[in-house]
Formats: sequence, C-alpha cells, structure tokens
Amino acid sequence: MIIKLNNAMSKLLLEEVENVSTLVKSQKNIDSNMIELEISDIKELQFLINDEIVYRGLDNQETVNDFGKKLYALYDEILYQKHDN
Repeated sequence: MIIKLNNAMSKLLLEEVENVSTLVKSQKNIDSNMIELEISDIKELQFLINDEIVYRGLDNQETVNDFGKKLYALYDEILYQKHDN
C-alpha cells in the first residue's frame, strides 16, 4: 500500500518506530513537505505504531504523553488513508 505523509510524520515513522524499515519497500519525495512510502504490510505497520504508543507514548500513570499524541496522530493518518484508498 502507498501512504503519503508530511515530513514530520514520515520522520517520526522512520526514525522512532522500531522495525519499521523492514516494511518500507520504497520511499519517494513528492514535494518539499510530502513523502510517499510503499508499505508491504499495512496491518503490521499499525501493530508497530501501536506498540510504540503502549511502550513509549504513555507515562507512568497510563496517560498519553506528548510523544504518544504524535504517534496517535500518525496512526490516525495511516488508518484514514487505509480506508480512503
């Protein structure tokens, strides 16, 4: 599946989500603020992001921290594109 993410979200995905590189088949700059990624298994990608939310996006009291909010936004964007395509 092809997803398009802005630079901030693509950087978050590629640099912060563990093991995501195994799912990215290709990446291409569309313009100065948008990157197109070809993902081999979109469900697995969602699982990896969800794992990051659980392990790093929540504080000790199980509330969402700032990093978790960014991960949720990334997850929501991918989910939107998955259902819109």
